Amino acid sequence: MKEPILIYERGCPNCRGPITDLRLGAGLVCSRCLEEAEGKQNILRLLKENDKIQNLEKVYNCEKKLEEFEKFFERITGFKLWSLQKSWAKRVFLGRSFAIVAPTGVGKTTFGLVLSAFYDGKVLIVVPTRMLGKQCEKKLNDFLKNSQISRKVLFYESKASVKRKFEEGDFDILIGTNAFLQKNFEKIIKIDFRLIFIDDVDSFLKRSKNIDNLFHLLQFKEEEIKLALKPQKTEKDWEELDRIRKKERKKILLLSSATLVPKSSRISLFRNLLGFDIQKAVTTLRNVEDFEIRVKDFEEAKRKSVEIIKKLGSGGLVFVSSLGGRKEAEEVIEFYKKEGIKAVLYEDMKLEEFKKGKNEVAVGISLITNPLVRGIDLPSVIKYAIFLEPPLFRIPLSEEISIREMFFLLTSLYPLMEEKEKTQADITYLRKYLNLREEYLEKYPRVKERVEKIKRELTSLFKNEEFLRKINATPDISLLHQEGKLFIVLGDASTYIQATGRTSRLVGNRLTLGVAFLFYTNPKYFNSLRKRLLSFFREQEIEFKEYRKEILGELKERLEEDRIYAKKVLEEKIVPEEREFLRTTLVIVESPSKAKTIASFFGKPQTRIIGESLFYEIPLEDRILSITASLGHIYDLVTHKGFFGVLVNERFVPVYDTIKICPAHKVQHTDINYFPPECRENLRDKLQIIESLSEAAFQFDEVYICTDPDAEGEKIAYDLYLSLRFFSPSIKRAEFHEVTPQSFRKALREAREINLNLVKAQLVRRISDRWVGFALSQKLWEVFDRNTLSAGRVQTPVLGWIIENYHKLKEKKARIDCEISGYRLTLELEDTKLAYQVFKELENAEIEEREEKEEVINPQPPYTTDAILKDSPFSATKTMSLLQELFEKGLITYHRTDSTRVSFAGQNVAQRYIEEKFGAEWVEKRSYFSEGAHECIRPTRPQDPDSVRLALNTGMLELEEPFNALKLYEMIFRRFIASQMKPARVKYKVVKIKLPFFQKEVSIPMKILEEGFFRIKPYLKVLREVKDFKIKPLKIYFIAKEPPFTQGTLIMRMKERGLGRPSTYAQIINTLLERGYVVEKKGKLFPTPLGIKVYNYLSRRYSQFIDEEFTRKLEEEMDKIERAEIPYQQVLKRVYWIKKIV
Repeated sequence: MKEPILIYERGCPNCRGPITDLRLGAGLVCSRCLEEAEGKQNILRLLKENDKIQNLEKVYNCEKKLEEFEKFFERITGFKLWSLQKSWAKRVFLGRSFAIVAPTGVGKTTFGLVLSAFYDGKVLIVVPTRMLGKQCEKKLNDFLKNSQISRKVLFYESKASVKRKFEEGDFDILIGTNAFLQKNFEKIIKIDFRLIFIDDVDSFLKRSKNIDNLFHLLQFKEEEIKLALKPQKTEKDWEELDRIRKKERKKILLLSSATLVPKSSRISLFRNLLGFDIQKAVTTLRNVEDFEIRVKDFEEAKRKSVEIIKKLGSGGLVFVSSLGGRKEAEEVIEFYKKEGIKAVLYEDMKLEEFKKGKNEVAVGISLITNPLVRGIDLPSVIKYAIFLEPPLFRIPLSEEISIREMFFLLTSLYPLMEEKEKTQADITYLRKYLNLREEYLEKYPRVKERVEKIKRELTSLFKNEEFLRKINATPDISLLHQEGKLFIVLGDASTYIQATGRTSRLVGNRLTLGVAFLFYTNPKYFNSLRKRLLSFFREQEIEFKEYRKEILGELKERLEEDRIYAKKVLEEKIVPEEREFLRTTLVIVESPSKAKTIASFFGKPQTRIIGESLFYEIPLEDRILSITASLGHIYDLVTHKGFFGVLVNERFVPVYDTIKICPAHKVQHTDINYFPPECRENLRDKLQIIESLSEAAFQFDEVYICTDPDAEGEKIAYDLYLSLRFFSPSIKRAEFHEVTPQSFRKALREAREINLNLVKAQLVRRISDRWVGFALSQKLWEVFDRNTLSAGRVQTPVLGWIIENYHKLKEKKARIDCEISGYRLTLELEDTKLAYQVFKELENAEIEEREEKEEVINPQPPYTTDAILKDSPFSATKTMSLLQELFEKGLITYHRTDSTRVSFAGQNVAQRYIEEKFGAEWVEKRSYFSEGAHECIRPTRPQDPDSVRLALNTGMLELEEPFNALKLYEMIFRRFIASQMKPARVKYKVVKIKLPFFQKEVSIPMKILEEGFFRIKPYLKVLREVKDFKIKPLKIYFIAKEPPFTQGTLIMRMKERGLGRPSTYAQIINTLLERGYVVEKKGKLFPTPLGIKVYNYLSRRYSQFIDEEFTRKLEEEMDKIERAEIPYQQVLKRVYWIKKIV
């Protein structure tokens, strides 16, 4: 028989009483609510029958309504509800208003109409046109014939009989246009509509008056509407809006649209009062195969494009460069006509003719404003895009340059600029005024003065021949002389993404295949485009393949298959068995930042609020994805039960409760009585997050818990899994070690069950920390009469090292800085008296030349947590915070790792960068194999610091502390790329320093024979060839034999001695500083008198618990628990011995 691992104090989903993890894992409620039962439906029924239903009553009512609705839907349509439509129905029956997020062809209107027919009470349907209104009326009446339900449908039009019925309220479902609502609002507001369905809502939202009327119809008060629209809200305002939004409402609003592009500023009402955004969830998903084709000239590009068009047939878009413009486009059309291809200029294009294939290709210009780039949406027709030249934009190097052009110029030229700080300041300044038109500059004299100054400096720079030579030497920035002027030419990434996006659209449950062919004669143009795609569209992994004409046949078949499918969906001719429609997926991560980053990989998400949680929703090819955050741990160990939160009988069973937080004092605890009375009213209880996530989980087909990939993340995942288990039968654990689209998708594909061994190991860590920490801390409070003191099984031994090191600081050794023919080196001597003599006589020392030797220098392995904390210029806490953000923004892999392992994916990232930057001959892949699931800390993409800076400067990437984060990123990037490069080979000259009483051999680097990884990470300076070696002493100084610890060297010691883990290193040092046991002076750590007193007391009385061997053994045992090698209860039993001292 299985035994419970832990108890959740308020974990029962029904009564919020205590419950074991076993019962929650089985999808049960607590035994006080219901002793035994199986299956959610059965449990809900029995709870209702026994009059014990509490929190689950909403779920019970919703399930009952859904069951009725499913039967109703199938009876009147002949189809079963798809999972996506079930999700919408659940939202409605839970009393939630919302806007439908879904691609074309998934039955939004049908759902709204059937729901209207089914819904109790009067229903209002609003449509943009009379024709649509009549169609809705006919469909509804057809549905109702099959429903065996009597519902009166009235479409309002100017007929006396219709007007009379409207006046008398002789209808159940009223259908009207936007204009009808405006004209008759005073009468409509008197009718108690329970459901309002607005189909094709875009035209409705164009008028602010419509939005105001709608919220009055939903019975919001005037003062509530004013508060929601208030420009600058106080904290109290937001709290009041939160209260208004959470109120139970009898009226439901359902909005549906294919585009959802609102214009009115009053759309904030939807978010502030109803908890959802009114905006289209714009997907940037692309299923495009990109091919590069280098040609000798434009004529060859045209000839080869004919080959492609003739093979792939109609449905093509052809683009000429903006540098060639309309004239070049017309020349291409004439060329195609001679080759027998029907081509049309973008200006002359007629959509219906193009759809029927009367024109095979349309020719446009590679400009973001060109109609073919972003104004055309024909998913059943457009298959491929051909760029006869890369999309480009040019910037004049003259006084005609605009603010926007100056901004793009500075961001691109930043790596070449000498005064980088000033350039960065100029970029930041110009970015604020990108949308300011030149003619309005006169109104802002200070802005004009600064802009003019930047313009003068740039113009002066463009006259500098040396700087122009620098530009010419770059691999990706081109100079162009045209029309008697000088321009800089850059790749236009936005145009490429938008134009190729026309070939691949999300229709039904499929992202149609598209193909793009990119011709180029100038490699610089191609390199510039590729670099800007990498910087500006980080979510788009665009890899250009080499083109071969043999692939065209296979591509054509796949392209045609997808167009047939798209046509069926759009014409609603797809048969039921082909409707493998979108499922709904909820993903839970730890932080809102990570949730937003993941959602942005796939486009611009729509947001909605459920209770305390914000959800980002976006359609993917096969699912509607909703991403939210748990905000870290939900539960923690209580303090008031058993032995410091652990019930002890024959087994040890910890008791957990939700974490409560006092926002004002930033204090958290599980026990409400821990907080002073003034805090208790404003506490934030993470139980509210559980309630929000439970409601969301109930609405979705599947839940993936994507907390961090370590034991801590596994425990959070287990808590969430158990909390949501009753509400969702399909919950999986997914983990990724880097926040990228590929890793995210892979994690969902390879999702697994919760690893209970990891959970048990984390429980042992938490309980042992609690037992040792609480027991020893309480002794300190008694002895020192200060309840702010603490002890711990890791922090106290580490404090001992600092104290031991401090006592050794009086032991000194000498260092002598000197030069041998200009090469600086340091001599280190233990004997300080001898060192002083050597320093005095060093100038007279003989330098004896000995042999020459060659050495191979291998690069360092990539960073681990301890290594980067040692090298970082910031404190351990700040470094971990910066690394966390770099990870969450998708720039680096998971940063809590003690492994140097490089995955195949990581090796490929380095290979791509090295081959493009230096050439294939510089690559030497290394895996640095080490045990463990994690790999090293590395960049996730072949994106150098300049590319990241470009993304930051242009607003494509945002970081809290960009300057500091970029410093760390550069360290990680250079060390990682170096680790995958050839070793360096260096020639050394061995010389001997000779004095009568002292001799020392040193090796001096004379020549770099093979540069290897020095190209990315310079390692040493070499001495020029010299005929006669001479030595010159510079200075002598005395240092401690064991220097004081820095935060970095202390962390290295912790790793060497096996104390702590990558996730706890920084926290341990921070605790020692906060408790006042240690101070930091000029980056060095020293114990305080208090720290020494505390340590001495603990080491005298309780040495067995602060001994590093005790902690090291415990860490080893926790590793064994993770591997299922020893029972976790056995380890807890050994640690429980500490109770004897309490």
